[in-house]
Amino acid sequence: MHSPHPRTAFKEWAAICRALARGRQDVILRKGGIIEPAGGFRVEQPEFLLMPTFLHQSAEQLIPEARDLLDDIDADRPPEGTVVFSHLARVREALRIRTLADMAAFRPRHVWSDAVVAERFHRWQDELHVLVVDVQPLATSLSLPWHDSYGGCKSWVELA
Repeated sequence: MHSPHPRTAFKEWAAICRALARGRQDVILRKGGIIEPAGGFRVEQPEFLLMPTFLHQSAEQLIPEARDLLDDIDADRPPEGTVVFSHLARVREALRIRTLADMAAFRPRHVWSDAVVAERFHRWQDELHVLVVDVQPLATSLSLPWHDSYGGCKSWVELA
């Protein structure tokens, strides 16, 4: 029987998930999480659930026009011990950007500050993965119990 949802989720700041859900952003930038497998980041699935995270995000990391995305962000935080998925993303295009100048073309398509983009670009080797995505709401949100395997600084999570 076909599962209605992918078994893979992608961890991203809750404010960025909001931007994606509201059509204010259509790209995901990824350097790779701190504990990605050897070889760094890769697109594991062409379709995945967005998993909002509430750590590490701050207003300074967003362009000023997007700081409203943090308003009432804690209202999106699921109850302790659960994780809630409300949006599905499909990868339209996956690119590797090898010069910071080439990132300029994506400036209107995301809400991260230029400083965050540059910091991600220069961390480890000079390149960024850009995923161009279509995001749509799930018909009904999916609430699952938290599993310890979801923790840590990694991009992809296999749902338990």
